[in-house]
Amino acid sequence: MSQRVPFLRPPSWAILGTVVMTAVAGTACSSNSDDAPAKKQIDRVDIGNSAFNPDDLDAIVDDMVDALQQTEEQDFLVSVVPKGLDQYFEPIVIGANRAIAELGLSGQVEAPSSTQDAELDEQQQYDLLEGRLEDGYQGIGVSPFGDTITDVIDEFVDADVPVVTFDSDLVDSKRQLYMGTNNGEAGKTGGETLVGMLTESEGSVVVLGHEGWPAGAERTHGAIDAIEGAGYDVIFYELGWADEEVALAADEVPALMEEADPPVVGMIGVFSNAFRAAEYAEALGYEPGELKIVAFDFEPDTLAYMESGYIQATHAQRSYYMGYMVPYAVYCIHALGLKETKKLLADHMIDDSSFDTGIDVVPADQLDDFNKFLDSLGIGG
Repeated sequence: MSQRVPFLRPPSWAILGTVVMTAVAGTACSSNSDDAPAKKQIDRVDIGNSAFNPDDLDAIVDDMVDALQQTEEQDFLVSVVPKGLDQYFEPIVIGANRAIAELGLSGQVEAPSSTQDAELDEQQQYDLLEGRLEDGYQGIGVSPFGDTITDVIDEFVDADVPVVTFDSDLVDSKRQLYMGTNNGEAGKTGGETLVGMLTESEGSVVVLGHEGWPAGAERTHGAIDAIEGAGYDVIFYELGWADEEVALAADEVPALMEEADPPVVGMIGVFSNAFRAAEYAEALGYEPGELKIVAFDFEPDTLAYMESGYIQATHAQRSYYMGYMVPYAVYCIHALGLKETKKLLADHMIDDSSFDTGIDVVPADQLDDFNKFLDSLGIGG
């Protein structure tokens, strides 16, 4: 089995800035024979024990480590490219950096400068990947802005360079694997969490979701199906993030709630703007806990409403594990082959090329425990 070394919190420069560079040179270990090639050595970081530890994912990584330690040590150059280095991607950055270090690879986590211009961001990501292709990188993990990078992904794969997408996917590219949240199941879990809290046997439930992209529609309808399946009426409102959409919703959603027949008994927001549900309930004069509300993601406003009692639970994507498992998957494809890698990942594969990293359900009364778990990963506040 794999050995684990004591946890060290990463330095602040490892998570801040426009481009994060964590180069770790691969080193060969000594062998019993001068002629025998050295075997791969991997030491996993010990993050301690918590009720939120995803033991199933850790077991998969342990199996990957065992398989890799039967292979020969070799140099390998990898780049992991998230969309950015902001608060959302911080856990991904830390996880990927840690995995690169554990595997003893050379490489870095890096991202283009954010411009808030979708086309320019896509072009910058394309240029970054083109540069890595020219530089001879041997493995790539990438969270695509859009389909602009499809061609360069295909160039990597055609050159026998493994490519794994994470957080967002490009199913029409030649990428070998996608690692991230199974959005349909995540939405279903969110709906079931809310249903389990409702004391009324019937009533209306407000779902704040979005259908503007495939993964968003999957999560939204996963929640709707679970709630309707439990016998509740659904009031769906497509809630965006732009200032004008937020302003419009502040008028429209409370009006829908006041007019609802049967009356509203619960609310769920399935994206990072889920805290708006609590805002609307508060504006209508509901007391904390009077209306059951569940959320997604870990926005500061969501946490504040959990602490005040308006939001009873949130659902956190396992962003750290997205980042952490990508270098392992990329290197496994290189060292073991894609078929063997899929066997090792089989317990969480949801189709032939997609791996579900899962979500954590965080009740408000377990918020402190979850924050301690995040601290153990090095991503606490």
